[in-house]
Amino acid sequence: MMHELNARVVKIIGTKYPRLRPMIRNHPYTKVVGLSVIKCLVDVMQMQPEEISDELLVEMVEKGIDLYHAREEEIKAIPVLEHKRRLLCSLLQEIATNHVEAVAC
Repeated sequence: MMHELNARVVKIIGTKYPRLRPMIRNHPYTKVVGLSVIKCLVDVMQMQPEEISDELLVEMVEKGIDLYHAREEEIKAIPVLEHKRRLLCSLLQEIATNHVEAVAC
């Protein structure tokens, strides 16, 4: 299931940024933002991959890329990839919580 979720995130990034397709697996959008989105939803919010909607993934990837650009210098200064993901995950958690609450209402 995690592979399918990862593939969905990569597809969203590849659709939004078609020029990245040849190098998409090694691009920061995938390695940092994409995996931060997955980590936030699955590990932190305890959601199952099959209950995560495409709408939520698209919103989180778009906001994650915006956050990545807003804090690019700070993120690039962090040497450990997992710490970069944790930083973005903590910022994305509020977005995910708001989306889940809006859908529940």
